[in-house]
Amino acid sequence: MKGTSFIASQFPLNLASIAVSLIKKGYNAKIIDFDVENFDEPAFIGRLEEYGPAAVGISCYTPTVINGHDIARIVKSVCQDIVTIIGGPHLSALPKETMAEFYDFDIGVIGEGEETAVELMDAIYNGTPLRNVKGLVYRENGSIIFSEPRGTISDLDSLPFPDRGLLDLKLYKGQSHRGFSRSFLKITEIMTSRGCPNRCIFCASDVTMGKGVRFRSAASVKEEIKDCIEKFGFNHFTISDDTFTLKPDRLFEICDELKARNVTWNCNARVWPISEKILDKMASSGCTGITFGVESGSPEILKLIKKNISIEQVINAFKWSRQAGIKLVEADVIIGSHPKETMEDINMTLNLLKAISPDIIMASVIVPYPGTEVYKIMKEQNLLAEDLSWDAFTLFGRKPLWRTEHFGPDELLRIQKRFLTSFYFNPIYMGRMLSKMRSPAELAYWLRGGFEFIFSGLKSKKT
Repeated sequence: MKGTSFIASQFPLNLASIAVSLIKKGYNAKIIDFDVENFDEPAFIGRLEEYGPAAVGISCYTPTVINGHDIARIVKSVCQDIVTIIGGPHLSALPKETMAEFYDFDIGVIGEGEETAVELMDAIYNGTPLRNVKGLVYRENGSIIFSEPRGTISDLDSLPFPDRGLLDLKLYKGQSHRGFSRSFLKITEIMTSRGCPNRCIFCASDVTMGKGVRFRSAASVKEEIKDCIEKFGFNHFTISDDTFTLKPDRLFEICDELKARNVTWNCNARVWPISEKILDKMASSGCTGITFGVESGSPEILKLIKKNISIEQVINAFKWSRQAGIKLVEADVIIGSHPKETMEDINMTLNLLKAISPDIIMASVIVPYPGTEVYKIMKEQNLLAEDLSWDAFTLFGRKPLWRTEHFGPDELLRIQKRFLTSFYFNPIYMGRMLSKMRSPAELAYWLRGGFEFIFSGLKSKKT
């Protein structure tokens, strides 16, 4: 999907955070981001020979783990002595299985990487046993070995800010989040907390971030905002926390800083807890976009997926956001979020979307990522295809290789198309969105994204 304008292009803050932690300890670190760079094997080999690294770390989501292993294979073909390290959600969800399946990975880092990466490089540099480094899975004498588990990082303020200077910023184009594009804004993502208080069955946040939420202090976040503006000139912040609005006092202090800096921003939030007071404060400080995870309009499905919200809370959140004057209010829904979902449940979701009238909808078909409860449910019920490949676990561009109790892959895609066409091809919606455009560049972004979205939908249906 590279080059498609409706797919987000975000700074890899995880790699930039790990890299700066290593640099502060005295190591050299470079980042190559193949989300924005074209991958060319001879050129990559040339860079390996130029850099001469002791280790290559590769961050992998489930749909990218096969490509990640291809990179590890190339590294080993250049020099067997280079240590190949895998991190990211897929390894954290399936550590033993990943190491057994992908033999060109030498070591896996489970969970957060900053502290583990520094201790691991110390062990590699000094030749000390890997078992002394917490949070690893690795090979030893033909066996897969786990070191002692590592807990989550309790004091996030102790971590240095991700070094965006290590990235080639000009390569990052298109949208950071739906509705917010680098074609008309100078955007950086920022993380102010890690984790989520909820445990929805389709989400694997706790696999890498642990249970519960850990917050950075408002003072730390304000300092990073200042750093981003003064060093790089960013004028819009995409706040990438799972839920940014959980602690109002902290939220209000950050809002005051954003307002004083005269920047705009967007974030994700839960429909509960949220209030008119919180939304008014956010809007007055430059919040121009908020994304709510609605998931379903069926109370029964919301209960089954452990969303812990009510339909009334959804309706209020969208009403209050609009009253506050937030420009783009998004509703995210999941088709097949629980295998028991029926057409009656689907129609309840469609009716709810009509009632709340969001500015953007993200209607995705369920992807049962490893580490989630829905993955276990669907595996136990034999709803996953036997020839399932990890690169099939994508939100767009591929027909699902799984089904639910009531819908097969083609039916799931038909329902998705029904959601999207009934929403985005409504003349009233089109007129409302045109009235929100503030520049030719913004209008061009919406038109280009719309055409590419339609084309990709037709293409995925034929795949």
